[in-house]
Amino acid sequence: MRASTLCLLSMASLLVASLLTAQNVNTMNPQEIQAQHHATPEELRDRMSQTQLQKDSKELAELCGSLKADLDGVEKGKLEKDLIERLKKVEKLSKRVREQLTKTPLTPQ
Repeated sequence: MRASTLCLLSMASLLVASLLTAQNVNTMNPQEIQAQHHATPEELRDRMSQTQLQKDSKELAELCGSLKADLDGVEKGKLEKDLIERLKKVEKLSKRVREQLTKTPLTPQ
C-alpha cells in the first residue's frame, strides 16, 4: 500500500513538472509577454464597415459593368425587364458607399 502511494505521488509530480515546463512563459522579462488583444466595439465596427465597404464597392462595380450593354439596348428601343430594379440597386449601393467613405478616416498612401 505504501509503495503504491509513493508510486502514485511520483507519477503525479512528474506530470506536474512536465506541465509546468510546457507552458513556455518568460519569467525573466515579463514585459516581453504580450497579452492577447481583445478588439473594442469600435474596432469591430470599423472592421465590419471596411469589409462591408469592400463588398459594396465590388458589387457596385460589377453592376455598373453589366448595365452598359442594357443601357445601349435602351437607345435601340429595347428595355430589359429588371433594368429599373438594377438601377435602383446602383443608386442604393452608391449612396451607401459614399456614406461609408465619409465616415471612414482616410489613410495616406
